Amino acid sequence: MNLTLKQKIFISYLIMISFILIVGGYAIWSLRELNNISTALIFDDIETAEKITKLNDIVMAQDLYEKRYLTLRSPNAETIFWRRSREFKSLHSEINENNPRLQSLLDSLAEQHDHYTKLFTKQASLIKARRIEEAEEMSSHQLKTALNKIIVSLKDIGIKVKEQQNLHIGRAGDVGKQALMITIILSSLSLGFGILFASLITNNINTAISKLKEATDSISSGNYDNLPDIQGADELADLAISFREMSSRLKELEAMNLDANPLTKLPGNLAIEKELLTRLNETMKFSFCLIDLDNFKAYSDRYGYSRGSDVLKWLGDLLFEVKANYGANDDFLGHIGGDDFVIICSPERIHSICNRVIEEFDKGIIDHYDPEDVQKGFIISVDREDRPAMYGIMTVSLAVVNTDRTLIREPKEVAQKVAELKQYAKTFKKSVVIMDRRRSR
Repeated sequence: MNLTLKQKIFISYLIMISFILIVGGYAIWSLRELNNISTALIFDDIETAEKITKLNDIVMAQDLYEKRYLTLRSPNAETIFWRRSREFKSLHSEINENNPRLQSLLDSLAEQHDHYTKLFTKQASLIKARRIEEAEEMSSHQLKTALNKIIVSLKDIGIKVKEQQNLHIGRAGDVGKQALMITIILSSLSLGFGILFASLITNNINTAISKLKEATDSISSGNYDNLPDIQGADELADLAISFREMSSRLKELEAMNLDANPLTKLPGNLAIEKELLTRLNETMKFSFCLIDLDNFKAYSDRYGYSRGSDVLKWLGDLLFEVKANYGANDDFLGHIGGDDFVIICSPERIHSICNRVIEEFDKGIIDHYDPEDVQKGFIISVDREDRPAMYGIMTVSLAVVNTDRTLIREPKEVAQKVAELKQYAKTFKKSVVIMDRRRSR
């Protein structure tokens, strides 16, 4: 066939463009496949692993309140046990819906947990019938065995999720290698027509896959700073942005978790300060409530550190429940440390929350005292100079600063104002709310 130079050039360009379209089309498919795998790894596997960890925390909390109910016979402990049970079932259902591959393991876990709660129901009946020795025997053997089976099942599910993560990572590597190989072959066929274009595409794919693989491995190992730097406006660049946003959020959550109070698991000082800064920067109207126990040191000196810790954990649960029932989703509950807690909420809800805290506290605190001390209405402990002194039953002081009536520019101003209100609140010999230098109760 006799072709003119123009025709040859045209055919050459046509072949080159065809190869480029083939390479580009396959590259886009591979990138989408990688994006799907990475999405499954990041947003499914990691989320499932976190939920499995939370299930473990919930069942350990149930064990704690089972022991507390056995020891203290406190109805509050039984209530919290069943609340944790409902949380377990709800979270279990979420995992079951999104992970059909774990169906059999999750069904077995559900049966084990149902068995565990039935045993607790039987134990609770024994306790209420004052058959304490039988209840203790059940706690030491049947309940302990059932709990261990649940923990083992959770570990098995965690291993299965980890295997699923490894499969996704391996699949991402296989897809990357396959994409690289086919791209090299297609690029070699078009070498005489467009080596420059083939090289650019190959280098782009190689670099993108390597960075995504490194970022996936880094996040899996807990390193959130090694992020992919992919320039452009394609799927890879979008995925890189998602990696950065996800890494920033994971890092923030990890910092908040490390900052959480080890006793109550509530957010600590860093989280409290961040919440204040966020609300102040967004010029939101809010109420900052400091909750402080009166005569707590005397109580701990009289009854010991362990019972003092029980009071703090009980108060943390009480505040959590009041916030859940009388607050909103965006309200904040934190634990500064010791016997100081913080609630940040909208000004229109602060009155009902504070009043409910005092009502529930005054009603429940007497359960933490020995009956003879409750009857007397005081305990004998030592003061700051190691001299015996009388201290009344613990009360709670709430100091509230409202930004809708007090000008606040930075967190330290909140701390200063609430400290003044707290000192005034402690001059009262009963549970009290002091709000912006005016007593509201």
